[in-house]
Amino acid sequence: MKIDFKQEVLNRKNDIIKDLTGLIKINSELTTYDPSRKGAPFGEGIKEALDFMLELGEKDGFEVVNLDGYAGHISYGNQKEYVGTIGHLDVVPAGNDWTYPPYGAEIHDNNMYGRGTEDDKGPTIAIYYALKILKELKVPLSKRIKLILGTDEETAWRGVRHYFSVYPEIPVSGFIPDADFPLIYAEKGISRIFVEGKLDGKDIVSLQGGFRDNMVPDYAEAYLNKTQDFEALFKAFLANNNYQGKVEEKDGLVHIKVFGKSAHGSTPEFGENAIDRLFEFFVSAKIDHPVVRLANERLIHDIHGQKLGVYYKDDEMGNLTINLGAMSTIDGSYRFNLNLRYPNGIDFKDIVKTLEESVKPYQATITVDNHQELLYVDPKSELVQKLLSVYRKHTNDMTEPITIGGGTFARALPNSVAFGPHFLEKPTYIHQKNEFIDLDDFFTAIMIYTEALYELAK
Repeated sequence: MKIDFKQEVLNRKNDIIKDLTGLIKINSELTTYDPSRKGAPFGEGIKEALDFMLELGEKDGFEVVNLDGYAGHISYGNQKEYVGTIGHLDVVPAGNDWTYPPYGAEIHDNNMYGRGTEDDKGPTIAIYYALKILKELKVPLSKRIKLILGTDEETAWRGVRHYFSVYPEIPVSGFIPDADFPLIYAEKGISRIFVEGKLDGKDIVSLQGGFRDNMVPDYAEAYLNKTQDFEALFKAFLANNNYQGKVEEKDGLVHIKVFGKSAHGSTPEFGENAIDRLFEFFVSAKIDHPVVRLANERLIHDIHGQKLGVYYKDDEMGNLTINLGAMSTIDGSYRFNLNLRYPNGIDFKDIVKTLEESVKPYQATITVDNHQELLYVDPKSELVQKLLSVYRKHTNDMTEPITIGGGTFARALPNSVAFGPHFLEKPTYIHQKNEFIDLDDFFTAIMIYTEALYELAK
């Protein structure tokens, strides 16, 4: 069957933009997780986004399933074998200082701005329209196609875990639209690790910073006792380092806040870590506390774990990275949230053991809160080569597939890889302010996805 994939997408441009706009306008940041909250375990915003997608599918005549608000799917066909793909509808917090409203879905210079435009609501809409085009054209297929809708990819993957406990069937092949073109064949192992200790001392009352461990923190703040003239010291520190921040007296304490620049936790080198800056100040002010020594000697300004003794570089997958993404004060104790990503050649248990020994002199402990093992698919496999062929047909780009430090639902879906939607030569602002998707690139991605699903399922 001969299909003009480009023209089929362009014929639906207005509808695509309309539905993308509707989804982006929903604030689907995770609020709280409450399994007793019927139909909305991850909050009303995520429920609204899931309902939005399932209502689209129902309106267009697909089989749809809502699995108690944890996840859902939109399915085409009734064959036993299926081609699978997963998009996620949750987003990281919008953060601060956007040029355009993070949930406004405004279009400027052919770019749609909004949290989730590229990660991962935009790509989810792209897959949906690929599925819709195949259905509307009544393309004969030998395999069912299923778009699974995830709901807490940015946090703990509880939604897809519940989904696959109910629907354990394994696809014959598939891909995840949540990374880069031309294709991702390997993803680093990822872990969320807590470093914790007591915050008992005469100077620091509390610490706070960052939104999530997988984002470079764009702010960090502390409340301090008036044991020194911290107001004058902090103002001088900001001026001397050309940092942005503010200081004020609050309830008899000194409140200081310093700003940085957010970035994705897999690429901390592209951000400016505000927690690092806060501890720079503590060192300059000669605050003597184990948490300051720990941060200075083991954590700050070290994205490759050299201070912690876990540095490692793999020729194929690159460096181990550590993002000091968030910190908090809980019942008189501090907590640092580390986002660790490691390549081939490392035993994760050895990493944890080294971390435990490294922080012990500071009366601190290590807790592994979450761990996802690395993913590796042979780049010469039939799946990789088939998807690459479709990509190259639409772009004339012969770039070889790559590895990343990011993590996608390809780890949750056997026989799949991450595939687009970001084009490598283009800027990306996922997990940063002013996230956007170039609409021409978006339509090209839909063309690629439509033909890719056709090739896998025909």
